[in-house]
Amino acid sequence: MSVGYANGIRVMSITHTGEPGFMLYIPIEYALHVYNEVMNMGQKYGIRNAGYYALRSLRIEKFFAFWGQDLDAFTTPMECGREFQVKLDKGMQFVGQEALLEQKQNGVYKRFTMFILEDHDTDADLWPWWGEPIFRNGRYVGKTTSSAYSYTLERHVCLGFVHHFDEKTGEELVVTTDFINQGEYEIDIAGHRFQAKAKLYPFSSFFTNRRRKDEMELSGYQGE
Repeated sequence: MSVGYANGIRVMSITHTGEPGFMLYIPIEYALHVYNEVMNMGQKYGIRNAGYYALRSLRIEKFFAFWGQDLDAFTTPMECGREFQVKLDKGMQFVGQEALLEQKQNGVYKRFTMFILEDHDTDADLWPWWGEPIFRNGRYVGKTTSSAYSYTLERHVCLGFVHHFDEKTGEELVVTTDFINQGEYEIDIAGHRFQAKAKLYPFSSFFTNRRRKDEMELSGYQGE
C-alpha cells in the first residue's frame, strides 16, 4: 500500500498486543515520512505513541507467546496451545506432521502456562523478568520465559513451560490439563517464592471492564 508519498509498504494483519491491529514494513527511506503521516491522520482518533515495555505488558497479559523468547524451533504448536493453527485434516504433508500427530494422540511433555502472582508487593518485592523457577506443590517443574506487570490485572504475570516429572524415577511424564489446574504453584524470584495462579487461557473476561485487584476473584477462573 501507499501512505502519503511513500509506496511499497507491506501491511500484515498481525499484532503483538492481543488486540486487532496491523504491522507496517516500511522502506527505511520512507520511515519518518510514514510516521508523520500516520500520527497526523491519527490525531482525531486519539493516536498515541506506546513504548516497547507497554506492548510487552499487553501481549503477556493476553497470553501471547513471543517468538525467540517464549518459543523457539524446538517448541511445537501442541506444547504452546497453538494447535488450532495447524490443519491436520487438509490432506497435505508438511515437515513435522508425524511428530504432531503423535503428540495429539499421546500428549505433550511440556505445556505453556500463564501465572498470576498473588502475594507479590510491586512496591517492596523484586520484580520478575524471565528465567524464574516454577514450583508445583513444592517441586521444580520449569521456568518462566516472559514476565511483566499487567496494568489491567494490577498484578505481575509470568509465562513459562511446565513439565511433569515422576517423583521417584525423575522420568518425564505427559502434562495434562488436570495436572496444570490441580497444582499449587510458586514462582521463585531471587530466592523468595511467591504464590501464583496457573492458567492455560487468558483472563479474557477481565478485559471488558477494568477492575481493581481487590474486586477480583481469581480462584473462580481456575478451571477455564
